[in-house]
Amino acid sequence: MPLDERSTFLLTKLVHATELVTVDHIIEQLGISKRTVHYDLQKINDWLEENKLPITQTKQGLGYYLSEETKQTVPTLMKELNEWQYHYSQMERVTLIGVELLTKNQPVFMQDFIKRTQVSRGTVSKDLKLVKKLLKEEDLTLHFERSEGYTVEGKEENKRRILSRFMTEVLTNEQLTEMTNFLYPMLNNGEENTYSNLFQMKQIIMNVEPVLKAELTDETIQVLAIQLVVLLQRLKGEHRIQLDPDEKQAVSSTREFEAAKSIALELEYQFKLSLSIDEICFITMQLLGSRVNYSEVSAIGNLEIEKLRKVVSEIIHEFQVYACVLFEQREELEEALFLHLKPTYYRLKYNVPTNNELTASVQEEYPEVFSITKRAVWPIELMLSHKLPDDELAYLAMHFGAWMQKEEISGVTFGKAIIVCEKGIGTSNILRGQLEKLLTNVEVIGTVSRRQFLNNHYDVDYIFSTSPLQHETLPVLTVSPILTQQDKEKILHWMQEVQSTPNDHTAPTTDDIIEIMKKYGTITNEKELKNELNQLFAPSPATLSIERFDRPMLNDLLHEETIQFASHTENWREAIKTAALPLLTKEQINSSYIDAMIKNVEDLGPYVVIAPGIAIPHARPEEGVNTVGMSLLRLDESVSFSSKDKHQVKLLIVLAAVDNETHLKALAQLSDLLSEEENLEMIYGATEKEDIIKLVSKYSN
Repeated sequence: MPLDERSTFLLTKLVHATELVTVDHIIEQLGISKRTVHYDLQKINDWLEENKLPITQTKQGLGYYLSEETKQTVPTLMKELNEWQYHYSQMERVTLIGVELLTKNQPVFMQDFIKRTQVSRGTVSKDLKLVKKLLKEEDLTLHFERSEGYTVEGKEENKRRILSRFMTEVLTNEQLTEMTNFLYPMLNNGEENTYSNLFQMKQIIMNVEPVLKAELTDETIQVLAIQLVVLLQRLKGEHRIQLDPDEKQAVSSTREFEAAKSIALELEYQFKLSLSIDEICFITMQLLGSRVNYSEVSAIGNLEIEKLRKVVSEIIHEFQVYACVLFEQREELEEALFLHLKPTYYRLKYNVPTNNELTASVQEEYPEVFSITKRAVWPIELMLSHKLPDDELAYLAMHFGAWMQKEEISGVTFGKAIIVCEKGIGTSNILRGQLEKLLTNVEVIGTVSRRQFLNNHYDVDYIFSTSPLQHETLPVLTVSPILTQQDKEKILHWMQEVQSTPNDHTAPTTDDIIEIMKKYGTITNEKELKNELNQLFAPSPATLSIERFDRPMLNDLLHEETIQFASHTENWREAIKTAALPLLTKEQINSSYIDAMIKNVEDLGPYVVIAPGIAIPHARPEEGVNTVGMSLLRLDESVSFSSKDKHQVKLLIVLAAVDNETHLKALAQLSDLLSEEENLEMIYGATEKEDIIKLVSKYSN
């Protein structure tokens, strides 16, 4: 099976490489995402296996290479290729098979799948096993009879859900351009008007935004349009949905229900169909689970909404406890998180499919924030009675990560930028936080959707966009929402190039300044003066630089000098003072920080008690922290932070954080250590500091 052009280019690069080829290098060379790199590597491996050659090798996760046998044989095989042909990955083949099964109103056989996917019978058989597994997850079964071919059996609601799930997975990766040429016609049984139908659906959805009192994200509109095309196709095939009466009752009092009625009227008028109340409620559920750029939230909601608001507050509290941070703009954060969590709740409640292409990047670039978020979301999991999937956790982690960065931004700015993002609040805000931290002298005036940007004028100097975008006069850079080190370097180089390019808004040149100076005095060394002026007005290295530092490990902070044992203390205030003494002695904190920690407990209660017997006192960085630090105090007798049994503490770890992020790696390692009961028993029973130091070292990696 021939490879597509991009995969062939990548394979050629691997053949000629004299050293490991890194994922970051491939991303830079081809301008694709990490996820797409892995898709292309899988295509290459499929092709190599088909030609009975060893597949790509990886060395300790550092990069990829080919065996000598493969390197010698591939060039000969590639000469035999006489045409470019797109080669589907397994996920793409499974999607094509799934859509074929659920859209054709006639029998589907093995030969149809072979023709559609252009692979062998054996490969299709393997793909069908995966399709069967995915269908089973939605309580659907794949049935086969010689005369009838393959059919999917089960509830219509579940069939639509998995069909939308297949489409959503395609819509949120970069293979969309190639895949839609096949998928859209399949949705309409080969009719030529699929694209016009899709455009109509988008218009219908945008027309109900005033009813919703919200602006949907660009990506959401695309996904909803596909879901309506799916609904249209199913209705034409006489496949009707039946919902639970209680579910219909629950959604019928919402704004989304009113919007769904408007959508139904348009569909009935334009496509000569009749939509039942069940179909309208089905559309309502999709709208309830839709991500928004903004939404007007009424002050008074139903009981479910009020409960959700309480859950948001609890999640923020839990995150603050586990991350040892205190958000200053708490109310603003609660509103932003509620705006995100409301559709999340309904997506999970009504099994509306979602796919977060940034999940892997969030887990890789923000592992500590992701881990803390996972621990903090138990209130919403309790409300839903099941765990949040990683895709939803990643969205929430992005919100918290963005907020933590937001509270650190300050300083004078020169030049304005705007971010154009199709993916919603959390994604755009975390990108904003990263850019503001990277480009300290550039003011990011806001984040807007593509629609907002195209319909309005913004007084800015630079544009950062998460998808390709052109502007007649302003420089535009396409960036990933989650920036890697290589992404940051690329942005800095681009900024230097842009800033060194003259334009109508450029400040006076050094020659202009020298000419003015000549009018009012004598210049003895014009050449040296010009050199110094050029240096003065050049972009500041401090402005265009990447902070390169390693976050400290747990054993960097907890060691011989910061671990103490004591038999008892008079009260919890004295316990905090004693525990903080090593940091005070080393001038890592001022005495004001100890006062602030005590005042926080007085004002907020024993929130620092994170688990029975364990407290992590802390305050805000600006209240007296000089350098990041931790100190540990193990008491023989418990000290009371309140009269409750769960607030009796024998282990205090004082945390001094310089910002919202530097301490997170060490804190995550501490959390792992404290989560094991046998480790706590070892700490409580330790007679020497070395016992605890060995334990700390075990978790510092």
